[in-house]
Amino acid sequence: MVEDLSALSYIAPNLPRYEIDREKFWAWWHEASIPIARLTRDSRGNGQGWDGELWNGLTIWQKPDYQKTIVWKVNHQVNEELFGEIIERVHKDLPWYDIQGLTLWSNKVFIGAHHDGLPRDRFPSAPRINLIDECENDTFFLVNRKNLKRTYPNLRTGPNLFLFNNEDFVHGADAPIGGKKVLIRIDGPLKDPEGLQKYIREQVEAGAKCGI
Repeated sequence: MVEDLSALSYIAPNLPRYEIDREKFWAWWHEASIPIARLTRDSRGNGQGWDGELWNGLTIWQKPDYQKTIVWKVNHQVNEELFGEIIERVHKDLPWYDIQGLTLWSNKVFIGAHHDGLPRDRFPSAPRINLIDECENDTFFLVNRKNLKRTYPNLRTGPNLFLFNNEDFVHGADAPIGGKKVLIRIDGPLKDPEGLQKYIREQVEAGAKCGI
C-alpha cells in the first residue's frame, strides 16, 4: 500500500487507451488550431507566452464561463465526429472533478520547469491525456523538487490518461523533434479529493504505471 502519495510524480490509471483518427485529426488541426496566447499571469505568477510562442491548441469542449476563468486566449471549435466519444469518456473516467473545459495543447519549443497555477494538491491531481505523440524524443517531464530527479512518462502505448503532481514536482517539456505531441488538458476543480486519493491507491496496488 502506498503511504505517501506526494512521492508520486504521476500515475496512468489502467483505463482503455484514448484513440483518434489521426488522418482526420491532422487535417482538422491545421485548420482549427491557433497559437495559445497568455492574457494574464496565473496565481503562481507565471508570465511567459504572451504572444503565443510556446504552444498551439484549441478548446474542444467547455462550460459557458470557461473562457472567463482561464489565463489563456484559446480558440473554441466543436468537432463531434472526432471528439464526441472522447468527451463523454473523460467525464465518465474522472467523476471526482467538476470539469470546465478540455483543451488540446501542443508545445512548439522548450518549456522550462514550472508549476501550473492550479491544482495545489500534494498528490497527482492534474489530469491530461497524451492523445498523440509522434515525436522522436520524449518531451513532457516532471522534476522532483527535493532531489531534482527528472522523469519522462512514456505513454505512447497502453493507458494514456494520466494525472501528475503539480505541487511536489515541477513540470516542463523538451522541444519536440521530428513530429508533434498533442495533450488534452482537462481543467476544473477537484470536488472529491478523498475519492480520487482512494482511487489512486487502488490503481497503484493494481500495477498502474506511475513515477516515483
